[in-house]
Amino acid sequence: MVLDIKDKKLLYEIDLNARLGTSSLGKRIGLSQEGVFYRLKRFERNNIISGYITLLNFGKLGYTGYGVYARFQNVNPEKKAKIIRELKKNKHIYWIAEYGGKYDLAFAIMAKNIIQFNEIFTKISSKYHHYLIDFNISIRVELVQYPRDYLLDKKNVMDKSPYFGKYIEEENIEDIDTNILKKISEFARLSVLEISNKIKNSPQTVTLHLKKLEKKGIIQGYSSKIHCQEFGYESYQLFVCANNITEKRKKELFSYCQNNPNIIFCIETVGKWNFEIIYEIEDQKKLQDLIIEFRSKFSDIITDIESIVLFNHYLKYNQFPF
Repeated sequence: MVLDIKDKKLLYEIDLNARLGTSSLGKRIGLSQEGVFYRLKRFERNNIISGYITLLNFGKLGYTGYGVYARFQNVNPEKKAKIIRELKKNKHIYWIAEYGGKYDLAFAIMAKNIIQFNEIFTKISSKYHHYLIDFNISIRVELVQYPRDYLLDKKNVMDKSPYFGKYIEEENIEDIDTNILKKISEFARLSVLEISNKIKNSPQTVTLHLKKLEKKGIIQGYSSKIHCQEFGYESYQLFVCANNITEKRKKELFSYCQNNPNIIFCIETVGKWNFEIIYEIEDQKKLQDLIIEFRSKFSDIITDIESIVLFNHYLKYNQFPF
């Protein structure tokens, strides 16, 4: 699908804050409410947008994310689809993605500690040991999500991007908070009235608790599951190995990612590699140019970079999957 400038502006705004109403979105991009509604429905029909999600810092709920990368073997399309369906139902898995190249599939497990992660991972790897092989595990220390600035050919001007992880500092939340998060984790555009009807509490109470969850930093923002392949872009993930990383250089690397309009995620990890970076870009040639630039800028710490194509980043993405 070819996007015009209004489409791009709408995608940018709905990615930045998926809870904005059609009136607010229309004012920001110069469209009527009906025009916004029509374009959003067209995005959904064409799979440019496959959902609206709430971004949570689950470190504040006492959890750490563990990325698991693997290859398929001995599977036909039906078996592959069955395995993915079953993984989607796993209440500990919050993210699933499909790749091409060294890995075929990745998923991320949310666990309270390494012991719980190992128990969950052992059950999964045992169940699918005939079909999933060559596992690599990365502990996700910090994940930062950036706006899709390439849509508007602009640099990031956000004071603070949504982030997940870092220090585990578990916040106490009430049952009503849990119920709200369950409802909006996979559909961030539910109105306050719709949420209140679903959880049987007043709209005023829902509004109060939403603001509390935002103030505590548990809710980091509201975003959209956007598939760049549907409007002519490609998605790639870099696995970056580094040595002698100082705090200063780490901050500079995150700052570089924030100011690159084509980077939408930067993840610091512990494992085989140190960083995972996701680009959405016009073609592989431009990606290679940017990798050369990136390697040159951080030549003192980078020891290796491997890139693979990312077919679908959103087979599952629910940061409150319980």
